[in-house]
Amino acid sequence: MKSAMAQMQEQLRELMLAMHQFNSPIQERTRIAESGDIEMIGAASTSTPHHDPSPIVQNPVSIREPRIALPEKFDGTRSKFRGFINQVQLAIELQPQSYPTPGSQVRFIGTLLSGSALSWFSSFLEQRNPILDNLEAFLAEFRSMYGEHDATRVATNKIRVLRQGNRSVTMYASQFRQLAIDIKWDDAALISQFLYGLQYEVKKLMLNLPDPQTLSQAIDFAVKCDNRLFEFRSENRTREPQRYYSMATSTSSPNVHSEVEDMQIDAVRFKPLTEQEKIRRRQEGLCLYCGEPKHTAQHCPKKRRNYKMRGTAIKEDNVSENGSIQLQ
Repeated sequence: MKSAMAQMQEQLRELMLAMHQFNSPIQERTRIAESGDIEMIGAASTSTPHHDPSPIVQNPVSIREPRIALPEKFDGTRSKFRGFINQVQLAIELQPQSYPTPGSQVRFIGTLLSGSALSWFSSFLEQRNPILDNLEAFLAEFRSMYGEHDATRVATNKIRVLRQGNRSVTMYASQFRQLAIDIKWDDAALISQFLYGLQYEVKKLMLNLPDPQTLSQAIDFAVKCDNRLFEFRSENRTREPQRYYSMATSTSSPNVHSEVEDMQIDAVRFKPLTEQEKIRRRQEGLCLYCGEPKHTAQHCPKKRRNYKMRGTAIKEDNVSENGSIQLQ
């Protein structure tokens, strides 16, 4: 019994010693932290053994793919081929989880075909052609069928006749850049051709700017000049009616104002006379133009005043009996 008790006491002493050894570093760090001694804190941290935590396995987080608008179906029109391919490749890059393999990417392109292009694709699909599982080979075959066979020559011819016209510089520059991709011109030649195709007013305004050193700089200068011209024209369109009105009111007199009103009234009041009205006016000696007495239509004072206001040279012989006017 005594030996069992002594053994239990010995185990208890060992347990208390182990607890003391475990608590001593923690108590020491707490004491040092309360004292604020940074050097002692660093020493205590280096003396305390660190145990690397077990690695945490993280589950991969799936990224939600963005929603994109599908390109318009390609019907075999050669001029639309390049834009269609660019849109399709962009859709595949933005949705890699939806089209992870070359085969799924080729079949995705097939769903966006129509017309002659769909008939061409159907021949591969019905024969289970291996090209349907090779995206690069399929695109090469697709380009040879509907792409430009001599892109450099075609782009060179188009860029030589390209002009800004009534479009904005932004639209002109966009088309110019697209054509410039397929030709092997240096910046000097591209700048010269780009400036040549600009509107005269834009080129005239660019004379105040330094010579562009790159095509991007030339486009930037031209866009700024075109925007300034657009603002200038917009301001003039809003100011012109007010300017003309102020000129008319400042130079007009009360007599001129009344004559303009009379002319507007005459234009509404005087209409072709009926035969009965003509006979009545002749019998009563009234003017066939205004209906007033003591003068004829040939010498009607209202008629002369209205002609003078209109600034039109009218011959008396060109006035008919019903008062209608024939302008020269």
